[in-house]
Amino acid sequence: MSILELGCGPGEVTELLSELVGPAGRVLAVDRSDEMLARAETNLKKAGKKNVRFVRADLSNAPEYLNNVDHPSFDAVAGRRVLMYLASPDRVLAGLLPWLREGGLVVFEEADSTICPGHVAAMPAHERGAFLLGKLLSEEGVDQSMGFHLPATLSNAGLRFERIWAEAVIDGQGDQYTLGELLQLLKPRFESSDVATISEIESLLPQIEMEREPINVFVSGMRFCAKARKVNESGADA
Repeated sequence: MSILELGCGPGEVTELLSELVGPAGRVLAVDRSDEMLARAETNLKKAGKKNVRFVRADLSNAPEYLNNVDHPSFDAVAGRRVLMYLASPDRVLAGLLPWLREGGLVVFEEADSTICPGHVAAMPAHERGAFLLGKLLSEEGVDQSMGFHLPATLSNAGLRFERIWAEAVIDGQGDQYTLGELLQLLKPRFESSDVATISEIESLLPQIEMEREPINVFVSGMRFCAKARKVNESGADA
């Protein structure tokens, strides 16, 4: 089995895909960031994964990087939180279809804040922080409704859309960053924008922490996952 991963980041999903295909399979992980690729390669090496190849490429451009890959055909294309950063995600996916076998699976998980944040208790600092975060992402061209747009995006790419499902993301639960941690990490990006001053972000952080009572639930976003398949001209799987 072979899988093409778009936007691998530090390799969290890459490791799961590596386990899925097994020792006889292969994963081609693509990212535009040298830093992320280096982190991913280090993480996968530590995990003992040897069936992954990493490639640096801008996903917005034609997939010329696939021309240099041995046996460039894939059983699946996957990615997490990557389509939301592309200006024309349907065009990018359509450009990959020649390398996806008939009946091949396309699966993406995307973040979405269309109907969030959500909470019952008064959490004004969280509200303000979420607003500033959303404004920053909007200025950076991020589609914050990509979850809701997944069915149309996959269909417009020439795929047969099959299913979508979603779950709420609770602030700070499991491996999720808290809003305060996320704002802290994004301070350099706020500094290079006109969305908020660093002093405003820093003044919000202790207020956000004070609101983080164990009984307070803050839904920071939604996580959508959708799948589709490549079909032949008759509309049937090969």
